[in-house]
Amino acid sequence: MFLQYEEFISELNKKIKSGSDFYLKLLQTVISNPNRYCGLFRLSNAKTKLIQNVTQSNEIKFGDFMESIVTLYIAKLGYTNLNKAAGRDENGNKLNIDQLFMKDETIYMVEQKIRDDHDSTKKRGQFINFDKKLQLIRRLYPKHKIIGITWFIDSTLVKNRKFYLNEIKTINYPNVELFLYYGEQFFDSLENGATAWQEILKHLMQLRMSNNNDLVYIPDFANDEEIYQALLQLPVSYWRKLNSNKEQYRQLRKELFSNGPNLERVKENR
Repeated sequence: MFLQYEEFISELNKKIKSGSDFYLKLLQTVISNPNRYCGLFRLSNAKTKLIQNVTQSNEIKFGDFMESIVTLYIAKLGYTNLNKAAGRDENGNKLNIDQLFMKDETIYMVEQKIRDDHDSTKKRGQFINFDKKLQLIRRLYPKHKIIGITWFIDSTLVKNRKFYLNEIKTINYPNVELFLYYGEQFFDSLENGATAWQEILKHLMQLRMSNNNDLVYIPDFANDEEIYQALLQLPVSYWRKLNSNKEQYRQLRKELFSNGPNLERVKENR
């Protein structure tokens, strides 16, 4: 075994668990856009909209988690991870690579995404970005063989496979090999990688079958301590808006704060 399930979940929680900073930012978003949460022309109520926000945030964080957990497994497999903040493009923009590692004088550069479901504009931009990073790695490691990989973790979605394969054919750099992988194909290409991939799938399945997969937690804004602490940290401008007499803020307070003491507690302690 490469990672115990408990270690796997610990890494997940580092990315997913929201913490006070998340709730402070969420409060600021709600206060800045009250009509998005309790406007007359919204079918959903404020709590439903909040669930949507947290769900979308967790999807992004899960992608970040998969990057970090794959990096851990790459090291466990005996490869040497390199600095992912590789440098800048010709316009000075920072280029961060999802996976960058080496073994036996070969450099591996991997751009990973959860699923291949991008529209035409995004898929083209993604491959242009991939090529920029590949050129940067060639400049950084001119004497090394380079393997460049585009990897989609979810093998059930292959929407743009033909496009990516055709784009790969247009790149012909010396000492560079390019691959498009879905699902297990990436780990199958690594030494002993198939075993590591099966362990990742096993841990994800155990997560799915446990109560831990319920990661969309919406606190009670009127009563929960973490919201109280976030309210205390609100900048003055947001606090004044939240407590203003404008109709949208009266409705917001009614939907989110009327069933508990948090607002009154904060008024006493700010």
